[in-house]
Amino acid sequence: MKKILIVAPSLDVKTNVSGMSAVASFIVANNRACQYEHFLQGKSDGEKGPHNRVLRVLKNYGTWKQKLKSMDDSTVIHFNFSTDTPGILRDYFFLRTAYQQDKKMIVHLHGGLYLFQEKKPFVIRWMLSGIFRMDVPFIALSEKEKRQLENKYGVKQVVVLPNCVDLSEAAADTTKNYTGRLDLLYMGRIEPDKGMDYLYEAMAAWKETADDLCLHFAGIEQGGGGYVEKFRQLLGNRFVYEGVVSGHRKTELLRQCQVFLLPSFYEGLPMSLLECMSFGQVPVVTDVGSICEYVTDRMNGLVIKVKDADSITEAVKLLLHDRLLLEKMSGAARQTVFERLRSEDYISKLNHLYASLG
Repeated sequence: MKKILIVAPSLDVKTNVSGMSAVASFIVANNRACQYEHFLQGKSDGEKGPHNRVLRVLKNYGTWKQKLKSMDDSTVIHFNFSTDTPGILRDYFFLRTAYQQDKKMIVHLHGGLYLFQEKKPFVIRWMLSGIFRMDVPFIALSEKEKRQLENKYGVKQVVVLPNCVDLSEAAADTTKNYTGRLDLLYMGRIEPDKGMDYLYEAMAAWKETADDLCLHFAGIEQGGGGYVEKFRQLLGNRFVYEGVVSGHRKTELLRQCQVFLLPSFYEGLPMSLLECMSFGQVPVVTDVGSICEYVTDRMNGLVIKVKDADSITEAVKLLLHDRLLLEKMSGAARQTVFERLRSEDYISKLNHLYASLG
């Protein structure tokens, strides 16, 4: 049984609401062919203040060097890496140290701000260049990401492995109500970069007329925006804050809601998007990261403009009044996940990649 050291935030998605946590947790739970050891890298949702983060990273780096020294040469490092500012600043030295010691390693990218953004601070450009020069396999989430990595950054080894989700519960769900109230779901971190201000502006346009709408938030609030309270005051009983959901309640919410909202400024390929699509929720999303490799406008979802409240309003209005289109796109969204993002294929391809490292 191959030994894998998987580097990721907490594998408990209730402790850390992040795509990396969800992906790493899925891999460990579903890949029975490998023996995983988890190396905790990244902050928890409850961590406060930059001072504590710096101390944690410094302490963790010492633990990392000790782990590399004691690690079996046959062990493969599966390093989950996000190209946003915290991820790059935190992970650069961890990655470079392992590479300089000739450790077997794959780097699993999870999108982030700077993968496609042209303008970058000098330090970020320098660190990204150092990471992408490493001659190790990089996992990209789509062909779009692969082209960017090869053409823009000169990465030598890129393997496309889009995220997937456990489809067992979604496969049993065949009852979606397309009449009556339209339930909208946002699931993830509740913060400004997820487009919360524009979503608020869009919902404000519906305040007097949206009796047939209910907006659900599932996740944890970060960034100090006070969004949960703002939406509660705006929409009253047409807004429900679910908190961090898991288990039976999460499944109920995925079945209940017909529309998934993600007006984000940047993404990779969100696990929340794939989960919601697998239950037939119609995604209303921005064309960022790898999302539109799997969401096609007016076919299996609606693609809206970034930082545009009117775009959100028009999309919701269309789905509210055209229930035949809603039902058609719901079926297409579900079909996309079941046909293109099967967990068996994902694990098989991942194990092939592990084996290629010897």
